Amino acid sequence: MTTFSVLMNGSAAADNALAYALTLIRHLRSHQQPTELRLLAVLPAAHDAAAAHFPLPPGLSAAQLTARLCTQATELAAQGPCRLTLITRDVATELPQCLHPGAADVLVVGRPSDEDARAAHPLFYLCRLLPNPLLVVPVAFGATTEVPTRLVLDTDGQAVRLPGSVRRVAELLLSLRQDTRVLYLGSGRRAATRLLAQLAPSTVGIHVYTAGEAPPAPATLLARFAEIGLLGDLPHTLHTTYHPSVERGILQLVQACDADLLLFVARQRTLPGEQFEASTSAQLMLHSPIPTLVVPEAAPVRWLRRA
Repeated sequence: MTTFSVLMNGSAAADNALAYALTLIRHLRSHQQPTELRLLAVLPAAHDAAAAHFPLPPGLSAAQLTARLCTQATELAAQGPCRLTLITRDVATELPQCLHPGAADVLVVGRPSDEDARAAHPLFYLCRLLPNPLLVVPVAFGATTEVPTRLVLDTDGQAVRLPGSVRRVAELLLSLRQDTRVLYLGSGRRAATRLLAQLAPSTVGIHVYTAGEAPPAPATLLARFAEIGLLGDLPHTLHTTYHPSVERGILQLVQACDADLLLFVARQRTLPGEQFEASTSAQLMLHSPIPTLVVPEAAPVRWLRRA
């Protein structure tokens, strides 16, 4: 079963993320995919080190939010499995126990507008704390009634160690991309062109290189995408381009592909501290105009030396 855990804090961004998650859930349930919704509220004590990452909107107390979410969970349970989880103790311990890395647990987080500096707090903290996929939904993207159909996966071309949740992500994407269209060759001189356009893969693997990097060989990039494994059995094409800024280059490719979901691996372990916060993956989490599905890289294997 796939569980979408939506981080709820009473904000417009959280409500928008919930609406987006419900769209995905309804689609999966309509295709007989077992899916659960979890409303997740993180309400740490003031002395908890994580408290600064989970502020509530002005004028809303923890008790008021809890009462609101209890009512909301009861209403949503009429549509399918739904539960409410409150994290009130040691967040760094309790939250990872709540979200199981081996299961299909996706954490959905609403991202406020770029002007709201608090947007950085939960995203980076959660990315470092949890191995689960992180679905970031910008509030400006707005609620939609359609599931994403044009996916873009970015790679920096470097080797990466990924958590076991990658297989679950690939299965989820394949479920979302089930195509039930009936295609046929119509009449007219442009009929074949129209049919070929409909048959072209709507998933693209991309790589942006800069002046200090040689253009990568297609075979190398294809091997890297296969190693990442996020695309699974999805048909996809490959697109590389040069740009002086990797982040802006990626966003330009996203726009050129008319994508509605961006996927990438976060380098929160390779790049510690402020290096990660200034990295391309972190900046995409903050500035992508479309939802992003972020997979945190796994911890390195610790080798035990025998005496």
